[in-house]
Amino acid sequence: MKIGLIGNDTTHVAIFAHMLHDVTNCYYHPEASFVGYIKACSEDMQISKDRAHYFENLLEAFHIPCYEEIEKLNEKVDAWMIVTIDGSNHLDWFEKIAAFQKPVYIDKPMTISISSFERMMELADTFGTPVFSSSSLRFSDILKSFEKNEVKSLYAFGPLPFQDKMPGYYWYGIHTLEWIDEVFNAEVESFTRQKYGDYEILLMQFEDGRQVIFRGEYKWNDKFGGVVHYKDEPIILQFWKMEKPYYASLLEHIIDFFQTGRPPVNLTRTRRILQWIEEINKL
Repeated sequence: MKIGLIGNDTTHVAIFAHMLHDVTNCYYHPEASFVGYIKACSEDMQISKDRAHYFENLLEAFHIPCYEEIEKLNEKVDAWMIVTIDGSNHLDWFEKIAAFQKPVYIDKPMTISISSFERMMELADTFGTPVFSSSSLRFSDILKSFEKNEVKSLYAFGPLPFQDKMPGYYWYGIHTLEWIDEVFNAEVESFTRQKYGDYEILLMQFEDGRQVIFRGEYKWNDKFGGVVHYKDEPIILQFWKMEKPYYASLLEHIIDFFQTGRPPVNLTRTRRILQWIEEINKL
């Protein structure tokens, strides 16, 4: 499986490159590789601008060539990844490659507005281009340890830093919302948001009567987790203690998607996540 990469400004570039090109990596995939990449970063987004050169060097260390023209790289690829850290440019990049009719994985967030999402769907339908987007946490092994339809309620916690170009929950809150959706797969009736000094509390009331309480820490950390109220006993979820990293599980689903053209996440659920974010960000 020959993959074309768009973007060189996120840690996900390093994570995927190591699993696809480092034979000593525990989760190495010999059946897939990056055959080239297109430089892409946002000069008006400091975290993107500061990281771009580092990840460019990493890609070069793996002997992954840089291409100036998308059309030239497209001649060599079976599928595409859009991994630019700035979700506001994902639509622009998808517009450039949708007509190639090759499977496209778009790193979270797929985009940062419902209107942009709808435009992506129009392009995907017009050209018959398979596409999907997801946070890696959705595919975590820890979420396979219980029957999801038996979950009564949930307390979740995780990092919630903010980024000016990625409004509100589009930046980091989306990670927690994705795994909540994986567990509940239901529509939200209402949101209540209360902000405190260095954290906030979000209450999600689902239409089926179940609830989620999420505590988001404004200072970045890597501690995603929660307590699932399951049947008659709680289950503690600590994502950071899993033996298998969630990015390894995500890459497995991406490669399977590239091979089959069947997305592991229905796009109606992706739209639902974006709609949640739009509603939360207004509070």
